[in-house]
Amino acid sequence: MEFTCLDLNTKLAAVYYNGGTPPHLFRIRNDVTLSELKDELDQINRQLNHRHTRRVVGVEYRCPLFDSAETLCFSRMKRTNDDDVRTMFSVFDQHNTRGLIELDTSLVRSTEQILKSLHRHNNYEEIRALLEGPEEEVSLDDP
Repeated sequence: MEFTCLDLNTKLAAVYYNGGTPPHLFRIRNDVTLSELKDELDQINRQLNHRHTRRVVGVEYRCPLFDSAETLCFSRMKRTNDDDVRTMFSVFDQHNTRGLIELDTSLVRSTEQILKSLHRHNNYEEIRALLEGPEEEVSLDDP
């Protein structure tokens, strides 16, 4: 018989990258900082999308709310610092006995990657041909 251990200091979470579906499930530590959370989400994204050079710049918590008709709604709460992350766990613990933490993330490419994709790299021969170019005589007379 094989046993698996469950760390009681973690919660099950679902992350949606740039609003995409389906979500990716992972376990998140209760004492994680915002920086650590972004790093972990970056790592998961790289595992899912090997060619992506995007990184996480924004994290929002989908806070579940019930209206007066007992309809489930979600309020998006931006996570901008470590206190916001601690608040997310506190709100989740107060209102959920089951379920998972749902996160929306915003991914962007780094400035270096964007610039790299815009520049066409010329080899030496191409640059030399552009600099030397064909010599043309310029006439100021009317043709």
